[in-house]
Amino acid sequence: MDLANKKWLYVVGCSHTAGCEILTPGDGKLTHSGLQKTWNGLLAKDYKLNLINDSLSGAGNEYIMNSAIDFVSKWKESGRDIKDVLVIQAWSTFERQQFAFKDKWHVHWANGQDAKHYLDWYGHDFSNYFKALQIYATDHYFGIKRRVRNQVLCKQYFEANDVDFVMLNGCSVQQETWERDDQSKKYNPKSRFNHLMKELPLNNFFEPYESFIDQYRFDESKKEHISEWLHADAYLHELYYIKFKTWLETV
Repeated sequence: MDLANKKWLYVVGCSHTAGCEILTPGDGKLTHSGLQKTWNGLLAKDYKLNLINDSLSGAGNEYIMNSAIDFVSKWKESGRDIKDVLVIQAWSTFERQQFAFKDKWHVHWANGQDAKHYLDWYGHDFSNYFKALQIYATDHYFGIKRRVRNQVLCKQYFEANDVDFVMLNGCSVQQETWERDDQSKKYNPKSRFNHLMKELPLNNFFEPYESFIDQYRFDESKKEHISEWLHADAYLHELYYIKFKTWLETV
């Protein structure tokens, strides 16, 4: 992909794409200086692009889908040329949920999230609500289908609006065997997604059966570069950037 005529880089994902803990393990604040060290910050700097990063810690795949579509729609509505922009979506964990609270905040939740942290942030105890979400709203295979469906819907929207786009998995690996009928038939019929896998934008998908953080977290030689909360440091972001840039030039 020739980025010479691009002026803007729009990126959306979760904490792995926002650069959480990239400078200091245990410090999850998202900062401008940290963002510059992310793989997408390095990409923007290298190609002299203006970076818009809508990533949020804990963000789920509905947020990633909605944010990118809203961005493109508003950009076009303002009369600006969408060909000036490269859109990148970094997909997140399967079961994450987003819900409104007091008509003011949108809370992003994932399995294993500690309600005590939310008590500090929002002044409200979500313990019972989180338990209910874990029981009733986090079917794993339906979560997988939701992510694949979101990817297909975004592909169709981008192509219909002549948007240059790229996708990758920020975390949670997709399996190539999911394309096989015998795998799909093991699950609830409503959760089957093998037919959707055939519609994925594989030509625009960097490492579709791998993810940014998972390829490093199980590598013993990279262990010192992964935080307790499974976030990568600046060294791993740079490694990933080098691979991603090499692939991007061939798209």
